[in-house]
This record gives sequence, C-alpha cells and structure tokens, in this order.
Amino acid sequence: MAAYIIANNHVTEYEGKIADYRAKVTETATSFGGRYLARGTPIKVLEGQWLARQRNVISAWPDQAAAEKFWFSDLYQKEIRPNRIGTSLNDIGLFAADGVPPVKLGEEVFMLVLAQIVAVPPTMAEYATKAAELVEQFGGTYLSRGNRLKVLEGEWFERSRVLLVMWPSLQVATDFWTSPAYEKIKPLRAGSGVYDISLFAAEKH
Repeated sequence: MAAYIIANNHVTEYEGKIADYRAKVTETATSFGGRYLARGTPIKVLEGQWLARQRNVISAWPDQAAAEKFWFSDLYQKEIRPNRIGTSLNDIGLFAADGVPPVKLGEEVFMLVLAQIVAVPPTMAEYATKAAELVEQFGGTYLSRGNRLKVLEGEWFERSRVLLVMWPSLQVATDFWTSPAYEKIKPLRAGSGVYDISLFAAEKH
C-alpha cells in the first residue's frame, strides 16, 4: 500500500545549509522511489492560520517500507538531514494511503487538513459521512484519512488528525468549499476542535 510523508516546516534560515539540503534531497528521495506532490506555502488558505505560516511538503511513496528506507538511510540521516538541522522547526509524519495520485500531475491541487480534535460531538459521524459524499460529488479523491503510521520528527502530528484530498483544479476545490451544500454540513463539526485547512499546487512531473 502506498504511503505519504507530510512535513510541516517553520523555516528560520533560507540560505546556507538549507539550500544545500534542498539541492540534494529531491534526487535522493527519487532514487528511493519517492516523488514530490507539493512543496511550499499554500495557494489558498481555507481555514485557520497555522499552514499559512509554514512551508509544507507532501511526498508519495510506493509503500511504507520505501519511505522508511529513505528516511532511515545513512545517506539521508548522515549526509543530507544535518543540513537542515538548526534551520527550521519540523513536524514530519508518515501516513497510509487511501488513494494514489496520477503519475503526471497538471492542474491538480491538494487540500491538507490538520485537525486538533478536542471533543467528538454527536454530529461528528454524520459530518464525516456527508463530507465524504460531497467530496466525491465534486470530483475530489481522498489520498489519506488520518491513518498515521509513524511520526518521524516533531510532536505536532502526534496531536493532529491529518487528511489529504486531491482535487482536479483550484476552481473545483474552491467550488466545493464555498458550495451551499458544504456550508450546510460544516456546522456538524462545530466544537470538535481547531482546523487548519489549505490548498497546495501540484508539483509538475
């Protein structure tokens, strides 16, 4: 089963070692079977502020074993990762896949949801069911729905439920979010927690 590494990074240094890190990490990840789906800041913030202040990275892997082989390799841990230590605060998690994106990406966008759940209201199950039905109606695809396999770094993902949804385009994602149908069901999750939801442009392949 495919897997995703999702990183939420608060960068404090944009030159120096972090430039060396970025120069090497893409080629290395690719050599281990990974590919980047999205990197950078949001193209649109839908709810909350956390994601807007961070640099986010989403990569896809053939399976959990491939992702962990990359992450725990001597090449990454000893030669590449040290170049970003001290340049940013990083929260990085490994998540199981519900779906797999196309090999070649075009106008797709990715919706990343970080939910800090503090309570589960009686209407939460109804919200989850109706939201999933509406996502499908608008052409969205769930890539991951909160099934965290492992926290690789940091603590944020220990406390978060993470969803990743792929949309055919920014327009479709926006139409879903602003639709009367979603506005009707959104109150069903009121009081459940704090949500940070943003859209990220696909990295062209």
